Amino acid sequence: DTGNFMHEVIDDFFEEEEAKDIKQITDEQIEKLVNKIIEQKLELKQNYIFTSVPKYKVLINRLKRVITKSMKYIVDSIRYSDFEVLGHELEFGNGKDYEPIKVQLENGKNIEIIGKIDRIDIMKNENGDYIRIIDYKSSVKNMDLNEVLAGIRLQLLTYMDAMCKQEEAEPAGVFYYNLIEPMVKASKNMTDEEIEEEIRKQFKMRGLILADIDIVRKMDKKLVTGSSNIIPATINKDETLSNKSSNITKTQFEYLQKYTNKIIKQISEEILSGNIDVKPYYNTKDKKTPCEYCTYKSICQFDTGICKKEYKYISNLEKETILEMMKEE
Repeated sequence: DTGNFMHEVIDDFFEEEEAKDIKQITDEQIEKLVNKIIEQKLELKQNYIFTSVPKYKVLINRLKRVITKSMKYIVDSIRYSDFEVLGHELEFGNGKDYEPIKVQLENGKNIEIIGKIDRIDIMKNENGDYIRIIDYKSSVKNMDLNEVLAGIRLQLLTYMDAMCKQEEAEPAGVFYYNLIEPMVKASKNMTDEEIEEEIRKQFKMRGLILADIDIVRKMDKKLVTGSSNIIPATINKDETLSNKSSNITKTQFEYLQKYTNKIIKQISEEILSGNIDVKPYYNTKDKKTPCEYCTYKSICQFDTGICKKEYKYISNLEKETILEMMKEE
């Protein structure tokens, strides 16, 4: 409920008249707008839960802080870039913003994928058009290619492939923007500006970015050398992108898009063939599995000794190794 509420507030924010000229809006205007939208939403019947008990009223105050702070940095990420917002909450589906994403299987059957993108930005220049896709998350997320290799976290790459075809554009990046309440370690010697800078780093977008210094600087116009506080990129003094950056080349983006399409076809065929095997994943990197949070263990009976099965293991390989594997496939 909290995640949906935050998404709705951000979506409504960009629809407000005061936010039309997004690159000129002030922090004070942002705060007033966020408060106004939240108060309006609390009056709606479907949001009664947020005012039902004192505990949730405290939560609303926290949400105001989180959304206001997040919005200020979201606006900054647009203000200091040459990318323009193409749209928010854009939907794929019949009668929607874009047609459903169509996938043709080997057996001749057609699959239609519907869904919604939180935000799409576009930049038009003499070298062509570039698209970046941004997904707002109420918890910290990143684009781990090990998960893509395993057939999960395909959403943003699927949308990117579809949008590039729809808009005849090149991929510039796929990012998660984490809606969080950051805590930073501050010494008594730090100035307010230094503390603010540390907080800003917590709001840096995470994901994959095109390995093109010109495109990187068009996403962060203040970046000359060093690490960006907006996007996951670092420019070395010799005008090269650091290996620490989450950058991939145009060709590697193509590998990713082809691999994603292949996995989607495979998943579609498994669904149509009735494959409902119990196969939860186990991430070898952080030793996590969704089974920890599942409320259906008594039905599933996975890993109880009665019907013990194997997990679907997610590897912990380096980015370059994964991209080379995808290239070979």
